[in-house]
Amino acid sequence: MRKFAFFGPMAYDVAAVIQNLALNYLSHFAHTPEVKERVEFQGYLLALMRGVWTEFARKFEDLWFHNNRGELVSNKYWDFQGGKEAFAEFRRQYIADLFTEMVGIAGTKLLRRMMGIVTVWDISSIPDPAKRAVAERIAIRLGTRWVMEAENIHTIDEMLAVLVDESKEVKI
Repeated sequence: MRKFAFFGPMAYDVAAVIQNLALNYLSHFAHTPEVKERVEFQGYLLALMRGVWTEFARKFEDLWFHNNRGELVSNKYWDFQGGKEAFAEFRRQYIADLFTEMVGIAGTKLLRRMMGIVTVWDISSIPDPAKRAVAERIAIRLGTRWVMEAENIHTIDEMLAVLVDESKEVKI
């Protein structure tokens, strides 16, 4: 049995989930020919991606606030007038930085999956090579944009807008 372990950026796991869902989204241009059914399912996937990030950020902030033992910054550091607000802003900025990192990692993972030796079934199972190539090209453009524009993408809705924008003219 092969095992996989990874030690790296915290944003990696959330990025992995979102990029896999994005690849699934792209694969349905070929896998789901009925337009209404495809649009509904892709809408579900967009909502799922939004929910993955939103819930991660909410739970992370909530756990940090309610279980802060000063691991990152000593609790005494925040013991001043306005410290509560400053700590809230510190958490907000930390999560915003995690988001930026997550966008870039998701883009990197998309590119690796399209150009590396590890394929993704959602795309590789598209039987028609021309249709598969369309999904692959969009994934490469999407990954490139997420990497190159990560610093300018500030919300999950902006991130997903790039996905929708890159796939808006698909004709399969």
